[in-house]
Amino acid sequence: MLNSIMEIKEVIPIVVFDDQCYSCIKFARFVDFITRKKITMTGHYSDFGIKIRNEILDESALDMFWFIDKTRAYGGRAALFPLIKSIFTKKIKKVVNYKN
Repeated sequence: MLNSIMEIKEVIPIVVFDDQCYSCIKFARFVDFITRKKITMTGHYSDFGIKIRNEILDESALDMFWFIDKTRAYGGRAALFPLIKSIFTKKIKKVVNYKN
């Protein structure tokens, strides 16, 4: 479990979205474009998304998108401000996207 959490912390910030929902995928692509691929994007149903749900979130996480930073996980509307804030922060670095 500790290894999994360390692996997750290495790719923060993370946006977890519903990768089986057309409008959610469009939203995720928009965020990925705006952030110039500097935020890890992963789907709820991908292997990495399932790992995040098991280690950090829970089953109710499937109801909304999540933004995870170094200190917290924000869900739904509460995630919009931290996400926008991180877009304008120069501290984020290019990361690998986990699509599957």
